[in-house]
Amino acid sequence: MTQTAYPYRKVRSKRYHFISVGKKRIEKVVEFIALGENLVNLAFGDLLPNGSIDYRANSNNGDIVKVLATVVDILKSFISLDPNVKIYFRGSTPERTKLYARILSTYYSVFSKDFIITGISWANDQFEAAPFDPNTDWEYHSFLIERIS
Repeated sequence: MTQTAYPYRKVRSKRYHFISVGKKRIEKVVEFIALGENLVNLAFGDLLPNGSIDYRANSNNGDIVKVLATVVDILKSFISLDPNVKIYFRGSTPERTKLYARILSTYYSVFSKDFIITGISWANDQFEAAPFDPNTDWEYHSFLIERIS
């Protein structure tokens, strides 16, 4: 992505915060949650007053490209600390997962220089993983990203 990222801060070993500045100021959170050995879930959303994350918030703050550039920057920073880790993510809704697929397709030439991207789909009553194809209309369930060695 060519968009400049927002400044962010690491508040815990696997949790990052930044401020989205658009129509209003919204504190965003990116958190990496262990799923298994060398596998983490990328969780993203708005910070709530009690410290939890609202994964379904639809801020419409007018800065989605900059917000996503920040999430990618944080992902790169996190993965640089543990090059063997794999990052799993999906949208909190089917619409968000489709949005993420469109973003991955749009910026595939940039992302694919640093990452191996796998698309996970539901087919034949089971999940199937295959290299992400930016030119398909296939409906992805989720994604897996790992650093190119």
